[in-house]
Amino acid sequence: MQSIYKFTISILFCLTVFTVQAQVAEKKKTEVKLPEVKLLNGFTVQVDVASVASSALNSGDSYSMEGGVQIDLKKKYYPIVELGIAGANKLSVDNIGFKTNGLFGRLGIDINLIKPKKDSKPTTNLFLAGVRLGMTNFGYDLTNVTITDNYWGGTETINYTNQRSTKVWFEIVAGVRVEVFKNIFMGWTVRNKNLIGEDKPGKVFPWYIPGFGQNTGSNWGINYTVGYHF
Repeated sequence: MQSIYKFTISILFCLTVFTVQAQVAEKKKTEVKLPEVKLLNGFTVQVDVASVASSALNSGDSYSMEGGVQIDLKKKYYPIVELGIAGANKLSVDNIGFKTNGLFGRLGIDINLIKPKKDSKPTTNLFLAGVRLGMTNFGYDLTNVTITDNYWGGTETINYTNQRSTKVWFEIVAGVRVEVFKNIFMGWTVRNKNLIGEDKPGKVFPWYIPGFGQNTGSNWGINYTVGYHF
């Protein structure tokens, strides 16, 4: 009787081990091994179509064209360099003229806020938040400026030509980017821009800053980009 009991226990143990091994083997067959996320996953070259459209709607008062190169690190961090050219040719209601054009650049980084699901591939659609540091060195002319002498009571018209200025600012950026076709991306960003430093009182300062916009200390901007991922 005891030998029969031992034999039964042995059979049940063998069946249990066999069942567990079969389940593990089946699970390994069905599991899809996800590729490891590399440090460098290519880069995207993009142009901003919103600046071109805005330039066409501004009746020649100002224009801007820009593009950028953004690197993909670990499908999460996206360092970016943006370069462009912008200018303005503005005549105020009291006939004061302002004219400028110059190059500008920005350096920054975006972070993808979409957390990938467990056991799934990283998505190519991104919700980004980031920062930029922008700078430009440009020349400008301010013409037909009327100065009134409060003591003698006379007026004088002065032209300030060949003026130069260097401006630095930072931007807080948020937006989305989606893959519309294979390796072709479209997206938009909203930006809050803030100048670093102020114009000294009593000096002639520019009405428009390339890459920043109107010289108001802080303003908002929007970019709509089309890019190709290499």
